[in-house]
Amino acid sequence: MSAPRSRSALVLLLTAVVAGCAIVVFAVLALLRDPSDDAAWVAVVLGGLFVAWGITFDRLPDDDDDDDDGDGDHHSHDQGWTPRRLNAALSTGLTMTGAYVVIRALGRPVDTALVGALAWPAWRLVNRILDGVIRRRGARGEADGATD
Repeated sequence: MSAPRSRSALVLLLTAVVAGCAIVVFAVLALLRDPSDDAAWVAVVLGGLFVAWGITFDRLPDDDDDDDDGDGDHHSHDQGWTPRRLNAALSTGLTMTGAYVVIRALGRPVDTALVGALAWPAWRLVNRILDGVIRRRGARGEADGATD
């Protein structure tokens, strides 16, 4: 039998579900006014991601024995979708769609919103590449600093 969930975990789950449902309702209302509203379409996805994120966050294992941090840097790709990996992917989706909706709500053009939405995944990709270069250098025994 699993341990009971904490009150704060339940509050977080309920907050994510209620927020996600509210976002979807407002987005659908906006779509009824203007079906061509791109931000409203993305907001529908954002609301769904909030609900899914809350559910997966609630299902994360309590123990720290699972060392899968969601990045996939140190793990083989045949592990599948662990709860942590799924939650990390949903978090990235939340960040991207949230950035797009907020930037469009501020009246900025679509291209600016797309750049804003892609900034976080691009940053993570650059960090992964640099981490890989640093690990390879460390494995070869090269110095971390630049040589003069």
